Amino acid sequence: MSEEDLFVTLPSGCRICYRVTGEIGNGTPILVISGGQTAMTQTTVGLVELLASSPPDHPHCVVTFDSRDTGLSTSFPAPPDGEVPYTLDNMVDDVLGLIAHLKLERVHLVGLSMGGPIAWLTAGRLPEVVRSLALIFTSPVGRMQTAADKLPPPHREGTYLLVDAYDIPDDVDDHNGWIDLYTRLALALATQPSTEEEKAEKRRESEVTYRREKKSGTMATKANHSAAGGVRWPREALAMVKAPTVVIHAAKDQFFPLAHAEALRDGVDGATLVVVEDCGHELPVRVRPLIADAILENARKGETR
Repeated sequence: MSEEDLFVTLPSGCRICYRVTGEIGNGTPILVISGGQTAMTQTTVGLVELLASSPPDHPHCVVTFDSRDTGLSTSFPAPPDGEVPYTLDNMVDDVLGLIAHLKLERVHLVGLSMGGPIAWLTAGRLPEVVRSLALIFTSPVGRMQTAADKLPPPHREGTYLLVDAYDIPDDVDDHNGWIDLYTRLALALATQPSTEEEKAEKRRESEVTYRREKKSGTMATKANHSAAGGVRWPREALAMVKAPTVVIHAAKDQFFPLAHAEALRDGVDGATLVVVEDCGHELPVRVRPLIADAILENARKGETR
């Protein structure tokens, strides 16, 4: 994954940090939208490396970015009680702005968790630009569904696991303590014992992310994502997606039941569903090739549009 940080200030005033792995113009770019409170230097790194090493006859560069309030992107002060700092639509505008800045005429979108609704809203607004869509470990409605959605409630296990791991250091300048916290959170949703390789990987990613977020101030404001994403996600907008779509879901996802993934598949005409067995709301090394292959296979369908 490229480690060169690039920046664009959008018309809204939001400054977005992004990276490009590979070269723009070498095939249709894949744009990865991370989940809530997740910087690009965290869970997408290993997946990006696989996507960027796609076969020569089907090349792709990969664009990743820090969503607002993560990484080195703009940190938004928490608003007064009862107000939201911004909405999912504002986060969609960030993606649209990045696509415009890079002058991308074609793009494949990948949305993870809370990045899912941002991805399908973007696809609905740019039907001629978005060539394929991959929705990973996500839901058509999030955690604020209604009875009319006729879906099982979200699992609580994921929240419990993250709360158990969330033990903040007493000293704000205890750098190792904060890196330990980032690492515990990164490994908290593992459904199998993490390998030494995975532990070392998450430690490296956590140290990089912590230092970036301490510098930018986003480590103190990334919880704004909970407010932005703590609404019913726009399930109805799935009907606007025209690109080939694959839904990828973990059989043991600790947040969203499989029925949510099935509803996503059924909400987009012609969409397919890939279930990742023996995996939770995580991207361990063992499942990354399967997920990358599913994304790239779906992207091939979009190349013929």
